[in-house]
Amino acid sequence: SQCYRDYCPKSIKHRKNVGLSKVSDVSLLVLLLLQAELGITSQRRFYRICHLFFCRNLLERSRFNRRTRQLIGVVQLIRQALNKPISSDTIVIMDSFPMPLCQPIRNHKAKVFKGLADIGYNASKHLWFYGFKVHMLDTLSGVMLNYVVTPASVHDIKVVDELLEGCKQT
Repeated sequence: SQCYRDYCPKSIKHRKNVGLSKVSDVSLLVLLLLQAELGITSQRRFYRICHLFFCRNLLERSRFNRRTRQLIGVVQLIRQALNKPISSDTIVIMDSFPMPLCQPIRNHKAKVFKGLADIGYNASKHLWFYGFKVHMLDTLSGVMLNYVVTPASVHDIKVVDELLEGCKQT
């Protein structure tokens, strides 16, 4: 709740009719964090679980999805703000991993995310794949400082500046 008050943009906190919401933004943020902690990637499946076990008076599913999509940026802002106390001499590791959207046999026929995703090579698995690549900046203790999602063909060196920009120390 304190992080929401401190780091959420005013355009979200003070939007029209926010006081009439059935479920608060803070409650939805908690549910988003729970979804990430449980490793549930399907929004529909997570909604069903929430509806069955946690909150009977939850929002209607499409409104729930719309509101949680709006709040994902707030999670990113809070995460970046919580990373600020890390000292500037902290050693960080940059790594990336593939997010394939289809089996390799379908690389050239895939149409999902056409124009956004493309074909890249995963050297550790000796595998061509169609999809995206997640580039991350982590501390040695495993704290993720920043991440960027790019098309699969983008090399790590191309996103270093963007990753470091999101981790500027004051």
